[in-house]
Amino acid sequence: MNSRVRFDKNDSYERLNRLARWLILLIIAATFPVSHPLAPEVFAALGAASVFNLSRYVPVFMKAPAWASPIGGLAVDVLLVASVISAVGSISTPYTGLFIGIMVVAMYRTGLRGLGAVIAVQLTVLATSVAFGKGATATPLSDIQTVMVSFGNICLIGFLIAGFTSRERSREKDLSEFSEAMLSEQERMQALINTLPDAIFVIDAKNRLRLANGAALELMGEPTSWVGVELTKLLPLQPRSKLGSGPVNLLEAGTAQHRRDLRLIREKVSMDLDLSVTPVQLGQSGNNFIVVGRDITKERSIDRQREEFIAVTSHELRTPLAIVEVALSTSLLSKADMPGRTAELVDQAYRNTLFLGALVKDLTTLSEAQNDNLPIALKPVDAGKLLRQLGTDFQKTAEAKGLPLQVAVAPETPAILSTEHYIHEVLQNYINNALKYTKTGHITLSAKPSQNGGVRFGVSDTGPGISASDQQHLFTKFYRAEDYQTRETGGTGLGLYLCLELAERLNARVWCESKVGVGSTFYLEVPPFSKLRQDHGKVVEAQVSNLVDQL
Repeated sequence: MNSRVRFDKNDSYERLNRLARWLILLIIAATFPVSHPLAPEVFAALGAASVFNLSRYVPVFMKAPAWASPIGGLAVDVLLVASVISAVGSISTPYTGLFIGIMVVAMYRTGLRGLGAVIAVQLTVLATSVAFGKGATATPLSDIQTVMVSFGNICLIGFLIAGFTSRERSREKDLSEFSEAMLSEQERMQALINTLPDAIFVIDAKNRLRLANGAALELMGEPTSWVGVELTKLLPLQPRSKLGSGPVNLLEAGTAQHRRDLRLIREKVSMDLDLSVTPVQLGQSGNNFIVVGRDITKERSIDRQREEFIAVTSHELRTPLAIVEVALSTSLLSKADMPGRTAELVDQAYRNTLFLGALVKDLTTLSEAQNDNLPIALKPVDAGKLLRQLGTDFQKTAEAKGLPLQVAVAPETPAILSTEHYIHEVLQNYINNALKYTKTGHITLSAKPSQNGGVRFGVSDTGPGISASDQQHLFTKFYRAEDYQTRETGGTGLGLYLCLELAERLNARVWCESKVGVGSTFYLEVPPFSKLRQDHGKVVEAQVSNLVDQL
């Protein structure tokens, strides 16, 4: 609560105000009636001021903002003293000194504005007393009364100054203790975050470093001075796919983000980092950001070895699997001449060979996508033409299951500049899944404009639907839903993960909306121009240049 606007009966300032008001009332009551017994307005003011001061002890009255305001108390004090001076009819009276005490209260309670208002009222009262006062007819105070009033004024001012000085010292002590407690808490927090293995950075909205733990300092190379320095100077990060392109500003997006594509490059130091940026509000300091980072160089090395192993293995398996598939397919042509058990085993071997072939194909494509080895072919993509082609390709399969395959393209759907092969792969995977899990109803392929000027593709089915818990993991590698209907069908668990990888390469977005018992819709939203994840230099520039020339 702001003490200059409103206070309660337990506030030390308020206690001083009440005691000072009692002292003013005592001085006036003890001296004024003797020399001015016929001044009813003063006695009325004394009574009103006394009632007002008593009300300051009552919690019910103090709940009212206007009543609890220090302005109300100052107004009562000024009017009381003003009535006394007006009754005396002269400014040459020791009662005028009471205004000094009121000014001290005004200065402490309301600042310069309150002090100015009190002085203005006092000057008005004094001027009025001079112009319309009793003058020579005024009854003068006796020497004893004058001494009593003057002594009372001195006591009042001394009491107020001592009280307010004590209050300020108490506040200074409280602030000092609070500062020490905050410093102790900060040291405790610093010690706590220093024990964390991850690097912790706290930066402000201007990317200046405010706080860092031991792991962060080690990551920055133990700089001697770092508070207030821009993070880009202390932590020179570059995208792994664009080394040499200059430092990355983690606050450029201005939102929470998680990045694993950055590398720290400093003299004799090169490491891959996993960085999470989270915006936070820290007290009155405005928007800040907490950056949590860790070294994933070894993890990346293991990932690369695993990806290389998968790439080599899948490549080496393609040829023998193709030979086995052809041999079994040829054998099945004379299935009628085989004994029943032999034909069943050959057919089973053929189906599993197809499954292994699909798995190897997915692993090969996935490896190429993760290593940025898929070919780039930027060209205008006609969404309607692409969906109609897919509809034709899957028409027979859909008819065999008794499922109508519909194509719905919004008239205003624009052409986009992208890699059609990647879009085709994602949508083909969506359609295969829809055909696999839908037993009755229909399947719809759709396209419409997206809010960013691109195209939103969709594949909808009337299958069993997907639970909310399974939807969270659909695009995870090797994930298979626990639903029994899903387990009835075969699958590698790589298809949707491959869709995610291809979508990221297109700078696109994939997601699913589903309701159990109703069906599912899988989306692919492609921007108007797909910024590919890896910069292939002159190859991309030449393709874009040729496309522009053709337009």
